[in-house]
Amino acid sequence: MRGGAVRRASPLALALLALALALGSCGGGGESTETVDTAALEREAEREADIEILNQILGRQQAAVDAFDRTIGGMRGRNRALALRLRTQEEEHTVAVLEALRDLDGIEEVESEEIASGPLQSEAERLDFLYEVESATIADELGAIARLDSASAREVLASTIANQAQHLVLLRRALGAKPAKWVPTAFEDGATPAP
Repeated sequence: MRGGAVRRASPLALALLALALALGSCGGGGESTETVDTAALEREAEREADIEILNQILGRQQAAVDAFDRTIGGMRGRNRALALRLRTQEEEHTVAVLEALRDLDGIEEVESEEIASGPLQSEAERLDFLYEVESATIADELGAIARLDSASAREVLASTIANQAQHLVLLRRALGAKPAKWVPTAFEDGATPAP
């Protein structure tokens, strides 16, 4: 009899164990599988959005480097040396954004952008054009920071914006602004017109 009772209890015990496991996995204190999957999907969507934003900024920065390349050829002396230095720093910005993309396991997928200049005849026109390039890049990057989820990517863009604001100071000076106008406002948003 005892052996028969064990045989009958085994299927019952297995059924109760299965029921307990099923109830335990449905809730009651821990996160459900569904919640974990939703959170993972949200993180992945944020990462993909950051990658897209960084690619847009990378496209703008590469276009800025190209604009400097086209403009520098007609410049001379100190202004040419300044433009070359600023161009080199713009290229360093692209490297930093590429690294931020890699940190997110992103791939460089840049849409080609060109910054039109029209004919630039004088040194002042060339400096003014470079000023406009830097101003527009600052505005684009400020907008991107507000949309980025990645703290490290925001930090990279904040750093490049600070550097580009310094570029505007040097370009204002090269364009003939008096010292009081080198830093005309407390905030640089790329909207201050050239002197």
